Amino acid sequence: MNRWLICLLLGCGFAALTFSPPRAAETNSQSILLQDDFASGDLSRWEFPYPEDWVVRAEEGNHFLHLLRNREPGVPRRPLQFARLRNANVGSFTFEARVRREGHSMIVVFNYVDTLHFYYTHLSSDRGTEQPVHNGLFIVNGEPRRRIAGTEAAPALPDREWHKVRVTRDARTGSIEVFVDDQKTPLFSVVDRTFTCGQIGIGSFDETGDFDDIKLSSEDAGCEPGVSLRSAGTN
Repeated sequence: MNRWLICLLLGCGFAALTFSPPRAAETNSQSILLQDDFASGDLSRWEFPYPEDWVVRAEEGNHFLHLLRNREPGVPRRPLQFARLRNANVGSFTFEARVRREGHSMIVVFNYVDTLHFYYTHLSSDRGTEQPVHNGLFIVNGEPRRRIAGTEAAPALPDREWHKVRVTRDARTGSIEVFVDDQKTPLFSVVDRTFTCGQIGIGSFDETGDFDDIKLSSEDAGCEPGVSLRSAGTN
């Protein structure tokens, strides 16, 4: 049996990646399931802007990825300090992780095309009504990051405990939804088709924190990252 598949079935303590053949109706699409609990300490699955800023730590027998230090945001103003999964371009997907902030916020990046084109969700201790660039969904599209959802939402990370975050993306309809912990309805949601394929990333805008129990599933992997000529707008 394929080594990666064995690890998925038995729960090995390192990143496991499986691909299924493209479906006949979608010859450029693949199924992908990736999981990483950082127990092995192997970070070869990840691409870091500054590798020296990331380490695997252990706490009461549990291993997790720790971001050691922040870095200055880019110009135009946008986050740069996030790790991306290698060789995993996805369009529609479900991404799950446990996150724990040290400062006030963490981020999940998705449909990453390049350093000037991607979405991210900002998971903060405060509301967007208090800080206009906190707690919500944002787009970086060749200019300073811009909010596209979440201004009125409750804080995603109200304390410094572990919280489960789930991001779901349907590239065909443009739907983006972000759930925290056991929420049945999304904390943030929007419809936007500007980017429909790209990498997934985890990090922080300008602070530090922890990540664990990563899971990425998609029936739409192997796509080509690019920028749409139009956006479906926001809601």
